[in-house]
Amino acid sequence: IARTVQGAPETSKVERRGVQQQTIYLEFSQDRLAAYGLQPTDLSKLIQAHNIIAPGGVFETGQREITLTPSGQFENPKAIGESVVTTTAAGAPVYLRDLVDISRGYQSPSNYLNYYTWRDADGQWRRSRAVTVAIYMRDQKQIAKFGESIDAKLAQLHRILPADLITVHTSDQPLQVKENIHLFLRALEEAIVLVVIVSLLGFWEWRLALIMALAIPITLAMTFGVVYMLGIDLQQVSVATLIIALGLLVDVPVVSGDGIKRGLADGLPRRVASWLGPTKLSTAIFFATITNVIAYLPFLMLTGNTGQFLKSLPIVMTASLLCALVVSMTFVPFLGYYIQRPPEKKELTIEEKRERGFYGFYNRLVGRAIAHRWIVLLGSLVFLVIGGFWLPNDVPLTATNDTAARAESVVRQVLSDREARSHENRSRENKDQHDLTSITSFIGGGGPRFWFSISPEAPQTNYAQVIVQLSDKELTPKIIGPLQSALSREVPGAWITVRQLQTNPVETPVEILISGQADTDVKDEGADIQTLRAIARQAMNVLDQSPGIAVSRDHRCSRRLTQRRQ
Repeated sequence: IARTVQGAPETSKVERRGVQQQTIYLEFSQDRLAAYGLQPTDLSKLIQAHNIIAPGGVFETGQREITLTPSGQFENPKAIGESVVTTTAAGAPVYLRDLVDISRGYQSPSNYLNYYTWRDADGQWRRSRAVTVAIYMRDQKQIAKFGESIDAKLAQLHRILPADLITVHTSDQPLQVKENIHLFLRALEEAIVLVVIVSLLGFWEWRLALIMALAIPITLAMTFGVVYMLGIDLQQVSVATLIIALGLLVDVPVVSGDGIKRGLADGLPRRVASWLGPTKLSTAIFFATITNVIAYLPFLMLTGNTGQFLKSLPIVMTASLLCALVVSMTFVPFLGYYIQRPPEKKELTIEEKRERGFYGFYNRLVGRAIAHRWIVLLGSLVFLVIGGFWLPNDVPLTATNDTAARAESVVRQVLSDREARSHENRSRENKDQHDLTSITSFIGGGGPRFWFSISPEAPQTNYAQVIVQLSDKELTPKIIGPLQSALSREVPGAWITVRQLQTNPVETPVEILISGQADTDVKDEGADIQTLRAIARQAMNVLDQSPGIAVSRDHRCSRRLTQRRQ
């Protein structure tokens, strides 16, 4: 499979996780070795002496250099058995195959395992060994075509692979990008509809609402062109930035369109009103755009992986806002000339509007706020402060595998209970749809880097990573709390943290260091350590009672590493 998908033109490399290493086993009897005057340690020395894989160096002879390549590397188990161990009393050679039984097998016990849990045709959950194939895409390639190429390669393989071999997508980034594009398109449609509705309610004129609805796709078309010229691709951050920018793109076109509308209401010809309306407000429009651009430029000052990840955000935002500025000064006047018309009846003056309806209420509210500006400022600071306070190894692999299997069982039970509670509220066509699709577990280390913000953990027998795949991504934030509570309660003796995949995750938002003086004259160091641990437990009890705490952990650091006792 790895060789086949490597042939896709968009594939850069392929990584396999869960493949068990093959090992050659030598089974022997100590009594039999002792009969020839040998110890078990002599066998390892003998094998190392015969299995020469290091270069032999260079031999100079006259004007020539000859590279020495020693022979003796074992090519198969039979070659190991042909090694001469000793000789008999009569001088006959004794081979290794005469003293030991040589067999080929898998590494036991294993130091890394991969499991896949799925629901069979009868609705029963099954867990089996698996191998995860991580396929990485080349730079400057489109992930949609990458996904199509991989699917085509897998379709070819299915013709020759065993029928009972299960091949599934544990993480499908082409699908995730496709969903994000659909999310952007849906947000675009909603933005256009909302702009039309707000324009109708605010200006009570369908012509101006139509101009605002046309301004958004024109601005986005220009933004895509500028972003393409700057070499920024459509990815997680750039698409999210465009979704955020949708609310800002209509600001200056609305002001420009309203200026044209006022010019027409004052009796100016369409040509003059279309030019003069935006021009009179050009200074305000320009500085409003610059203010929004400057608000996002600090993201360029971020360094490290976070800065590299968010680099496209301020660039795409700046490009979209500047394009909106250009549209408000060019396309909006052009569209206004052909679409907008003078009002049929004389509109109320600004002074008259300030005394009536919502405008009158807003005018009185702003007037009182300005008259009592210091009280309003103080109240704003109080809300700001309040908002700031409310911002949200030595375990064997078998024991880790048992714990991971127990965690998987808890996950299945929690989601099964949720399905049972919500079964009555589901529509008829969704009755057979299950919340849990599959579970993939990596025992003895982290899995491949299937998400850009997930760094694989180093191999360690006391670590496991469990990936839960749901049928609906909107369900993820709803089950994190119940899963964390159930896992912490039902799987004792293990640190389990339930996390949702995030764009810029924080490993531990709050860390508290409790340390004592590194005094070498302390006689009872054990008592000192116990005191620090008791204080740490008290601190954890206080933290556990605080709202918003999901998991608290006690990391104990040795004195040799930090010169402090935690």
